[in-house]
Amino acid sequence: MELAVEGARGVHKVDVNVSGSYHGIDFYWIVECKAWKSNVPKEKVMALSSIVQDLGADRGFLLSEKGFQSGAIRAAQKTNITLTSLEDLSDLTIPHVTEALIGAMSWRILKTKTRLAKLKRHSEANECDPNRVEMVGQLAILEMMLQEASEGKYPIRFPMRNMEFSCLEELFAYSNRCISASEKWTGNSEG
Repeated sequence: MELAVEGARGVHKVDVNVSGSYHGIDFYWIVECKAWKSNVPKEKVMALSSIVQDLGADRGFLLSEKGFQSGAIRAAQKTNITLTSLEDLSDLTIPHVTEALIGAMSWRILKTKTRLAKLKRHSEANECDPNRVEMVGQLAILEMMLQEASEGKYPIRFPMRNMEFSCLEELFAYSNRCISASEKWTGNSEG
């Protein structure tokens, strides 16, 4: 049974669409299943890539129990299309979810640091404000901790706060609190 999903340029029929939120970070995946007696060709990878782009999905999965032609494998390299089988899917999804979540959290940190830099330029009082300086430092440390998480270097230690994180969920919970506080800071609006 195929699902009809509306994109920016039209309606697409897909086998499965998966969406959700993990620690406040939304994700959206498209999954196509090919129960064929032959290897899946490059054209199917290109078609899925186009659908994923039009729907604004984070990732596309193309499943085949038979395998993929060499052109299909080349077409999927260095893209957000994953070629796999149903059996191997469970082994692949956790690293992809982790990578996507860490990337989204890093993007959120970058946006927050940019906002704090703009507030610094807005007022001389903000430039040396100890709260702003501490938040910028905290965000920089969070970036380094997320890099360690992406490399699987647990436990992750934060000696200045005498903290240790044994898993991504703990690090994300702490990161969300720090980023939220930084997003709310308005500084001194006088110029």
